[in-house]
Amino acid sequence: MAHFLADYPLQPSWIVKMKYKSFLGVFIHTVIHLAVIILLSIPFLHLPNVWYGIAIIFVTHNIIDYSKVTIEKKFKKINHLYSYILDQALHLTIIYSVAVFLMGSIQPYISNGWYEFYSNRYMVGFALILVLVTYVYDVTRWIVMNYKKPYPYKRDYQTMYRNALIVVIAFVVYCFTR
Repeated sequence: MAHFLADYPLQPSWIVKMKYKSFLGVFIHTVIHLAVIILLSIPFLHLPNVWYGIAIIFVTHNIIDYSKVTIEKKFKKINHLYSYILDQALHLTIIYSVAVFLMGSIQPYISNGWYEFYSNRYMVGFALILVLVTYVYDVTRWIVMNYKKPYPYKRDYQTMYRNALIVVIAFVVYCFTR
């Protein structure tokens, strides 16, 4: 969830542009990732493995994003669709590896507040699907449609709102028919 929030809705165009101008843009982007990961991990921050995992994700995110920017600047004719897919695949592989090898079955420090969100798989699924069908879908669709002629990205809020409404209606129907 932290990855999709920080890589999509919390990465405005000015940060994307700044990433291609200097490492500072990449660093700002990854610090936002770090903040979101820490916020979403509050009930688990008492565990050393969580901090190790956060550090691994933060460092590798810097390396992956800086490498992607460097390669795209050096090879201007590179297919941005392939670099986008590789970038996301690398990030998700590292997150998955950290979750499997470092986290296992961790237990929260507190049993209220944030933990209520984590323990309700429907709410977690709903939040994740909402981000996926709005921001992630919008960016991915734009990259697929414009990989040969890269136009400046502009969020398609109308489609995002429509997709969000469909998910909300489906979720409400599901909740009332269970």
